[in-house]
Amino acid sequence: MNTIAVGITFLIFPLLGSAQFIDPACGIRAANPYSFRVANGTIAELTSSPWMAFLHTTQNIFVCGGSLISQRLVLTAAHCLYPKKELIARLGEYDREDYEHCHGSYCNFRIEAKVAKAIHHRFYDPKTLSSDIAILQLFNRVQYTDSIRPICIPWNTKWRHYIDRLDPLTGTGWGTTESERDSAILRTVDLNRQPPDVCLMYTNAILSTDQFCAGNWESNLCNGDSGGPLGALVPYGKSKRFVQVGIASFTNKKCSKASVFTDVLSFADWIVKVHSFYN
Repeated sequence: MNTIAVGITFLIFPLLGSAQFIDPACGIRAANPYSFRVANGTIAELTSSPWMAFLHTTQNIFVCGGSLISQRLVLTAAHCLYPKKELIARLGEYDREDYEHCHGSYCNFRIEAKVAKAIHHRFYDPKTLSSDIAILQLFNRVQYTDSIRPICIPWNTKWRHYIDRLDPLTGTGWGTTESERDSAILRTVDLNRQPPDVCLMYTNAILSTDQFCAGNWESNLCNGDSGGPLGALVPYGKSKRFVQVGIASFTNKKCSKASVFTDVLSFADWIVKVHSFYN
């Protein structure tokens, strides 16, 4: 796996129209044949997050979460990349202990997609975790199915006024739970936006303009959830699409009160540029 840095250049976008997202087929959930009802989170519905990527090493060591954004690209956090460590993105994952099982007409067949390149933002700072964003290019394009589908990434910053008012936001991952073990089953939690002062109090982090704070007093994302998406369903025509708003970056040792997230829309230009080169 090669690791490279890509900078931001000025791009001219058309006005908002039908192609509002990186991939027009994004953010769609399959019909859920079963309803099932992250620290103090709940088990995610079977078909709720087909864009989730389970990132692990060639030694099958779980590293981070991520989100599929196109047939060949996975979005994650830059701090999830390790020198000389090859990553594999497992797509279509839900229950790590339940292999290729069908629930009625829905089958969560999963695939192991090898990573060809890891592209991190050139301004990523490992000390402050500012610009904590990276994109993984897969060796091969994946075929979309009910259990493998991209998340929506808005490419136009005119969405800013609307995106910043989405609250609460939903996070998903296989990270540490209240039992202090990684979760076998994908879990989800709704988090409220918090003022920067709350993250300063509980994480000692002074947030940059490309970060935001979210969390609850009794539930939060935790270790292992890094790189995973935080987002919300938004109206789209006569239906709804799930849009990614943040990337899980870091929290405190107790995984409570507040977490820091990379603001995805702040990197819209960079994501579009990487997409145009590597998709």
